[in-house]
Amino acid sequence: MIEIYDNFLNVKKLTNIYTTIMDCNFRIGWDDSPEPQHKTHPCLHSNWSFEDVKSVEILNPVLDKLKDKNITIDNYKKCIINLTKPLDVNFIHCHPNEIVFLYYPCLTWNPEWGGETIFYKEDRKTVLKCNPYVSNRAIIFDGNISHTIKSQNIIGPSYRFTMTLFFNR
Repeated sequence: MIEIYDNFLNVKKLTNIYTTIMDCNFRIGWDDSPEPQHKTHPCLHSNWSFEDVKSVEILNPVLDKLKDKNITIDNYKKCIINLTKPLDVNFIHCHPNEIVFLYYPCLTWNPEWGGETIFYKEDRKTVLKCNPYVSNRAIIFDGNISHTIKSQNIIGPSYRFTMTLFFNR
C-alpha cells in the first residue's frame, strides 16, 4: 500500500512546518542497517516531540487519511525530521509493523534536483515505485515495504527535508 496526496496542507501550514523545521536542532543519526559499512554514513535528523507535532497542526489531517486503516492517535509512535544534503548516502530499509506517513515540506523543489523516494519489491533489487520529491506531497505507506531516500544532486538546494510520522499497526 502506497498512497500519494498532493497539496496535502494549505500554504500557511506548509510554511509553518518548514519554518519550524529550519529552527530545529539536528543530530547525527542512527543506522538504517546493522551492516558495518553503513555505519560510516550516519543520517542527520531531528526527533520531534508529540507537542512539536501538535504545534504545527499536521496530526488531524494525517489521522483523517488513516482512519480507514483503523489508525488513531493511540497508534502514534514518533515523528522524525530527516535532513539530507547533496550526495548523502542512504540505505534501503523498512519499518516493520508500522504505517508510515512521509511528508515533503520544502517550499520549492524542481524535478531536476532529484531527491526521490524509491520503494522496492521484496527482493530489494526491483523498483516497485519511484516517487519524485514534490513540495507539499504526502505519502502513506506500509512500513514493511523496503525503501530508500535518494539525496538531491549538487545543483539542488543544500537541504532536503522530510517529515515522517510513524504509527504502530
